[in-house]
Amino acid sequence: MRQSARRVLDTLRGGWLALAAAGLFFALCAVLVHGLGLELHFSDLAFVAAMPWPLFFGAALLGIAALALLCVLAGNQKPLSIGLLGTVVCFMLLLASDSESDILFYLGLCLPLLLALRFCLGSGNLPSRDPFEKSYLSPRIAEDNAFSRAFGTAKIPAWALFLFFTALLGWASVLRYRTYNATNFDLGIFAQMFEQLRRTGHAWTTLERNRLLTHFGVHCSPVFYLLLPFYWLVPRIETLLVLQAAAVSAGVLAVRAIAQHLFGKSPRLILLCCLLYLLHPGIPLGSLFDFHENKFLAVFLLWAVYFLLKEKPLPLLLFSALTLSVKEDAAIYVVALALFWLCARPWSREEKKRVFMGLGMIALSVAWFVCAMAIVRHYGSGVMVDRLRNYFLPTEGEHGFSDILKVCLSNLGYVIRQVFVAEKLEFLLWVLLPLGFAPLLQKKGAVWLLLLPLLVINLLSDYYYQHTMGYQYTYGSVALALALVLLTLKDLKPRLRRGVLLFAVAASFLVTAPALAARVTTYYDTMRLNPERIATVDGVLAGLPGDAEITATTWFAVHLYKHDRVYMWPNFYDTPLATRYLVCKPEESEQEELRWFLLTNGYTLVEEQAFVRVYEMME
Repeated sequence: MRQSARRVLDTLRGGWLALAAAGLFFALCAVLVHGLGLELHFSDLAFVAAMPWPLFFGAALLGIAALALLCVLAGNQKPLSIGLLGTVVCFMLLLASDSESDILFYLGLCLPLLLALRFCLGSGNLPSRDPFEKSYLSPRIAEDNAFSRAFGTAKIPAWALFLFFTALLGWASVLRYRTYNATNFDLGIFAQMFEQLRRTGHAWTTLERNRLLTHFGVHCSPVFYLLLPFYWLVPRIETLLVLQAAAVSAGVLAVRAIAQHLFGKSPRLILLCCLLYLLHPGIPLGSLFDFHENKFLAVFLLWAVYFLLKEKPLPLLLFSALTLSVKEDAAIYVVALALFWLCARPWSREEKKRVFMGLGMIALSVAWFVCAMAIVRHYGSGVMVDRLRNYFLPTEGEHGFSDILKVCLSNLGYVIRQVFVAEKLEFLLWVLLPLGFAPLLQKKGAVWLLLLPLLVINLLSDYYYQHTMGYQYTYGSVALALALVLLTLKDLKPRLRRGVLLFAVAASFLVTAPALAARVTTYYDTMRLNPERIATVDGVLAGLPGDAEITATTWFAVHLYKHDRVYMWPNFYDTPLATRYLVCKPEESEQEELRWFLLTNGYTLVEEQAFVRVYEMME
């Protein structure tokens, strides 16, 4: 008996506090599951009033006993480390799934995870090397080159993740569209543009500015011509959504290549880097917000980073050009990458290749920006600098980049006041928490240049969507921030590197999984519970004459993209057009502005089915 007790004491020496914590979190998970079953929320003190205390203490004792037994049988504290991490992560996910998205709350939830990781890393109970390292492999496996290539570099897991997330994000995006949750901005405008590209070769759209206009009069995005062959083969809006999901998910293949270049054959590390990309909220959540060219930035930029690190000029030039083809302001991303590369090391005669690569990227970016601005000015009203209107000087005349440059150069205090506000600091938490705050560990100043687009695109502007997670404006910034993280991890000691990466992946999963699951579940339930109503509305829209002028609210404009003359209500850019038909939801027709418009223009209700109303203007 004494010998058994001594064995237990020896095995658990230094781990008693962790064992108690694991029991506590096991008990907390048990009562949270019980509360969810009774539809009680932890944020309501009625949850505590209905607390089954025997369940709480019983679960705690059971968890402690089970982990202690497993440690004794194993002869070490590895089961305790796994159990503590598992119960903490389970506790975090249960709370996150029962609350609204709140980054400050998520930050607080990550504190127990930090303590758990500190114990696990401090006790040495996490594996210190990968099972596929050459020195760790049996001779038979080490000599199997096919096995080593597939698993030693995480190639197969990366491709599996790519296919899974393409299917998941594509399916969810299509569900969002088919259940009338998609909007004109930014799915309807691009769907109509692609349909016109297929028919005429020109990017005509009436939905973008409520008048006939080429999209190149708003943004210069030649990248769309790369997608056109796929749309030409399958001319459906679903084609665009699946292509977008594939492009977003394909970034994981570039991350795998970068991680392999930096860390060698370290499959666990590479796989965690892949998960870090796919689970960052700026990647999958934004994919469920319609369609936008900015979402192609991540994959192009990450491959550019890879070829920059490999110092391969031709592939680097190709992916720099692809990045620039996304939009006129994509030049800032390529410039940031070039500045990082130029400042990474002192210049010398032996490094002419690196200097030419960096200067060439800057020259290409400047040339593209000048040409793109000229194209947009020729076909439209110029580049949309009004997103930075908070930097326009209080003078008469035309405002533009000159105002912005003057303010940024001469009034740093004003710039700081514009950046350091509560909502933008919250956005920074959304970016940095899922990255484990790893950028803050970077000591090399040149690498921080990769965050230049985060400042320029997301933080300088007071346009809400540019500093809000879940939209299209985060893809380029998050891609370069992730590259910064990978470069930072390369310089860390192995144990700290593992800890930071594990924390980052767990935090990403905590922040992203509940929100992603909630959206997918909502779209799926809407389709499952309302198939007849949705089919009825589809039939009503299909019955509208193809040559008629139609005005529609945002939900229906998306589904009318094959009509040549369809406009959106409300008209943000001019006086609303009185077209032959007006399509809206019943509740929208009761809004004062729309009701007055219908009355004054002689519209009559000609059809009402499910959740759609069709009005016709009588002659």
